[in-house]
Amino acid sequence: MKVIIQLIALMMITWGITSFSLVAFGSGAGSAASAFTYLILLGYYFISEKRKLLFPFIILGLTYYMISGFVYVESSKYFINEIIKYFIIIVCGAELARNTSVQQLCLFLALGSLSILIHATVFADGYGRYSGFYLDPNGASFICLIGYSLSYSIKNIKLKYLYIILFTLSGILTFSRYFLVMWLFVSIIAIVANKKNAQGLFLGFGSLIFILSLATVLQLNTKRLSMLESIFDKDSTEVKGFSEDSRTATWSQYTDDILTNPIFGNGYKALSGGAGGKQGVHNTYLMTIGESGFIPFLILIGIYLFILKKSIPHLYTKTHLPLMALALVTLLMVIHNYFDNEVLLFISIWVFVNVIKPNGKSEDIILKIETQLNN
Repeated sequence: MKVIIQLIALMMITWGITSFSLVAFGSGAGSAASAFTYLILLGYYFISEKRKLLFPFIILGLTYYMISGFVYVESSKYFINEIIKYFIIIVCGAELARNTSVQQLCLFLALGSLSILIHATVFADGYGRYSGFYLDPNGASFICLIGYSLSYSIKNIKLKYLYIILFTLSGILTFSRYFLVMWLFVSIIAIVANKKNAQGLFLGFGSLIFILSLATVLQLNTKRLSMLESIFDKDSTEVKGFSEDSRTATWSQYTDDILTNPIFGNGYKALSGGAGGKQGVHNTYLMTIGESGFIPFLILIGIYLFILKKSIPHLYTKTHLPLMALALVTLLMVIHNYFDNEVLLFISIWVFVNVIKPNGKSEDIILKIETQLNN
């Protein structure tokens, strides 16, 4: 029974079922899916072993919600509801993360990314950017990048290559500039860790060429498609499109708001967009300081720098950990829905508990020796 509950909880979180149900089937289905997700997390927690709470994430949530809520809250009911959901993820989700293996997480993310391919082939539309269950192409690209990073931990070669192709194809179909840039960085770092990982890079470029060959069939986004095609044309000027409508321009719109109240911020959801048609800040770091001031901001930076630092010693033995840590640190620079993002919080917790596992150092030394011998 415990295993079944675990798998259902993983499905609900890693596939973004709550938000998908809301958009696909209406508010009633969305509310029911949300309630089910958090109830099953609570149920799983009560039948699981209780280990140490993740105090860094708890302190982050307490400071963010207390300070931003004290400054300004538009809807108290919504605010309280979001607080409850955050702490359920942090407390109950931590036990789920501790009991979730690399293989399980990679499989569920692969099934989730498969929905992007289905979206592109069966439900192609005029927008030309696809996201499957995740609704937002940028959010979907994060799933693909994390899955791609996890692929390097799979021992079965055929399965590993299948995952690499699947996550790369799905990520390309999101047409996220973040994915394209970070996919290349992640691939290079993986090769540094083990030269045999170069095969992943070649498979990725092959996937890119395959997507370009099916451009008209899949009704891809023409502007971003031309940017991809320009990679293979040295005389093309379309590549400049990668820098158009950049995140830095979006960040600059909120500079005055952040500098006006850097100590306590401007209140809950103040930088999340919507007011006057203004889009959100698209940067979790700036969102945090802009809404709740420098204390939660410093805690947030501290948590992810800690994750990144602790993951580096695993580069040659558990390559997926530093790759995932890098993806998390950089992702926070392009999104602003952090505290209510179930899958992002869960992945953050999963990486956190895996980089601080006891006896990890001695295990890594053995694995590193084996890796070097194999090379």
